[in-house]
Amino acid sequence: MINKKYYESFWRSKVNLLDWVKKPRKIITFKKNNFKEWYEDGKLNLSFECIDNNIKKGFGNKTALIFLDVNNKLTSLTYKKLLDCVERFCYILKNKYKINSKKKILIHASASFESVVSMFSCTRLGICHSVVFQDLQENAMTTRIKLFKPDLIITRDNDKNIKKKFLRNNKRFKKKILIFRKKKKKMNLFFCDSLQIQNDNKLNKLNIKYSFRSNKKLFTLFTSGSTGEPKGVIHSTGGYLLYSKYSCSNFFGINNNSIILTASDAGWINGHTYGLYGPLSLGATSVILESPMMILQKEILKSIIEEIKITILYMPVTLIRIARSLYPTLVQKKHSIKTLGSMGEPLAPDVARWFIKVFNHKKSIVNTYFQTETGGIITAPKFNTYPKNIPHGSVGKPKKIYGLKLIKKKNIKQGELVIKNPWPGCMINVINGKDIWDKYWTDEGYFKLFDIGSFDKKKTLNIHGRNDDVINIRGHRIGSEEIESISLKNKHIVECACVAIPDKIEGFNLVLFLVLKKKNINQTKFKNILNKKILDNFGSFAIPKKIYFVDDLPKTKSGKILRRLLRDIILDPNLNVYGDLSTILDFNTVNNIKKVIKNEKKN
Repeated sequence: MINKKYYESFWRSKVNLLDWVKKPRKIITFKKNNFKEWYEDGKLNLSFECIDNNIKKGFGNKTALIFLDVNNKLTSLTYKKLLDCVERFCYILKNKYKINSKKKILIHASASFESVVSMFSCTRLGICHSVVFQDLQENAMTTRIKLFKPDLIITRDNDKNIKKKFLRNNKRFKKKILIFRKKKKKMNLFFCDSLQIQNDNKLNKLNIKYSFRSNKKLFTLFTSGSTGEPKGVIHSTGGYLLYSKYSCSNFFGINNNSIILTASDAGWINGHTYGLYGPLSLGATSVILESPMMILQKEILKSIIEEIKITILYMPVTLIRIARSLYPTLVQKKHSIKTLGSMGEPLAPDVARWFIKVFNHKKSIVNTYFQTETGGIITAPKFNTYPKNIPHGSVGKPKKIYGLKLIKKKNIKQGELVIKNPWPGCMINVINGKDIWDKYWTDEGYFKLFDIGSFDKKKTLNIHGRNDDVINIRGHRIGSEEIESISLKNKHIVECACVAIPDKIEGFNLVLFLVLKKKNINQTKFKNILNKKILDNFGSFAIPKKIYFVDDLPKTKSGKILRRLLRDIILDPNLNVYGDLSTILDFNTVNNIKKVIKNEKKN
């Protein structure tokens, strides 16, 4: 195990990654209840680091951001123009809304010009902020407002349900609400024109000289809870930014020549760390998609690659799987992409090989493993080639500095992943209270990741899924992702999801959901072929009790399949509420699956 002296010296060696206003002397301050303060006495301004410093280096006229909206309209901002917009909006926040560093702002504007300018304005003024998905339903928004307690809500008028979410509830919350793209005033509502911020030279700018302590709260991101309220994960300023910059450089090789497309909403940690703060801190160009699902449109992805000439393509595994089923070929053999990345779920070897083949890629995929709580990548492989025998869900060899280990029973290969040595990018607290915070820690002081993993003989880590997705059936432990990986080798399957259902006799039974390319297929014959494949690879214990054919699977807005929801629907398809579904992409999917299950039971 890494000793405290080496642990501290390692992170001391990374201090110079940032241009501090006041360089920290303290590296780690150990607090009670597993709290750690990183670079506590250091001072900086995140906005300076990501924008102003690049201008000082001569990158002012270099493109910082390229936005692609849902109407396929491209707009871009240079570093100079981004600074100009941020300074104008800072003036509006400080003078019209009286917002200072002691206040909090909730940003409800998807991945857009408005969200990015709002985020950087918050960091420039030292305002703790929280970005939430624009299409969250009314109840989900109400919950987040109650938990976060913002002083100002920023949103856009392109949301059809904006009156339900904010205007109707504002009598209760009495919050100041800023709505982009309108020009009238009403009670506690304020309207701001995006074009005015970009183009009106008469609009005053606020020249900021502020710097803030490294341990100041930077942002809060909400993660979905299986039941009840979502968790509000808090990240600090200096520690988070340092690790964002370090991980972008270390795992992707991002520099000022990089053009990265991270297919993630701003409401996810991916959109923060690898879509915005990390790349811009290194002087790179970041491509922002208003909706990550846009990447599935063949012509859009092709045009982005050919016209913008991105060098790094970073996608959720679910989107890679769907793209594979839809498009045998995507782009010309010659293109600018140097690095392919995957995130969100374990990556099946056959899907990885397709990803490499379709982009004529000569190296491996950077299959990343991290969580909202960790702030950035924990580990990712660095293979020169992608060998045929690569294990399912392989994420490379973790650095010893993290102290990643398995808590497992004797003679069992798989175990629960924990971290002994949290790093600067890790969360510093949760807004939900001490009870939720304590659930992240073992009695020995290990930080829980709530994932099941295993190490092979080469000490490579393989992720088998969340605790709930690893099933013990008749003495056999198997991950749902392993069943899915075998199933996806069938060319007719677009997507699939495997879940375990309690059984009084067997303990658990497996249920498989399939999305097929063609609907007019002989289902009985197809089931027999698939069951034979599963039997040959795993044994009879792994054959699903039920196989359902559905039009689509329930997913989060980042593309993750909601397996927990599938389990709940099977157990009771008559319920109207299934826990926290605030991040679901399409509610219609739930109703369609309920119909399939009900019809199956009737027959």
